[in-house]
Amino acid sequence: MIVQPLRVAVTREEPPDGPLATALHRHGLTPVPCPAIAEAPPPDPEPLRRAALALDEYQWLVVASARAVRALLEARRGRGLPEGLRTAAVGTRTAAALVAAGALDPLTARVAGSEPLVASLRDAEAWPGRRVLLPRALEGGSELGSALRAWRARVDEVVAYRTLERPPDEIATAWRRAAPDAAVVGSPSAARALVRGVGVDELRRVEPLVAIGSPTAMELVGRGVKARVPPRADFEAIAEMLALGSRAGEEVAAP
Repeated sequence: MIVQPLRVAVTREEPPDGPLATALHRHGLTPVPCPAIAEAPPPDPEPLRRAALALDEYQWLVVASARAVRALLEARRGRGLPEGLRTAAVGTRTAAALVAAGALDPLTARVAGSEPLVASLRDAEAWPGRRVLLPRALEGGSELGSALRAWRARVDEVVAYRTLERPPDEIATAWRRAAPDAAVVGSPSAARALVRGVGVDELRRVEPLVAIGSPTAMELVGRGVKARVPPRADFEAIAEMLALGSRAGEEVAAP
């Protein structure tokens, strides 16, 4: 009997050779596209442009996604990061994007996510008066900015990009075409879009449904869908977890 590779729905917007699809391929899994959200420029690009061109005036750059790094570099018109700029990232993939842009040894937490990074940042600097740039998604959380302001840092938060939910009928069509055995959901907005497009009953059929990070998992749980969270919020850990089988990872379910 020939066992077919697990078909894993990739719900983020990426090309066939994107980082998640590549990691899945490496572990003998079959990525199938089912994008639930699309990325778009910020409604007003001017604040990002001004901050990007004045990056030399900041002591710290703190980022929550690789997409924010790319948007910042685009706004810098091809220039890399200034020498001496200290950086911090919520996870290894975001840290890798910073390193590729010229950062040296970005600060990360042992566990991916905004709250662990806040704990790591607390004693990393004498924060009062330090200038911090925090480019983020329009829908991004406020934990990092709130913590830095509480430590009396001078924080500039700018919208680097936004995510748009795809129409439910487009998601439903892509899901039927993908016919997935498992799925990876990368953000709360993607979770909401999937529920609207596919429905709770269909998502409950998928095992495992992998949520990248606890906010995404809790968004699914709040809508009646259990999810599994990988030990690290990077694509290699997700692929390893899926390759191990449906019982791997930490399960998050409604009480």
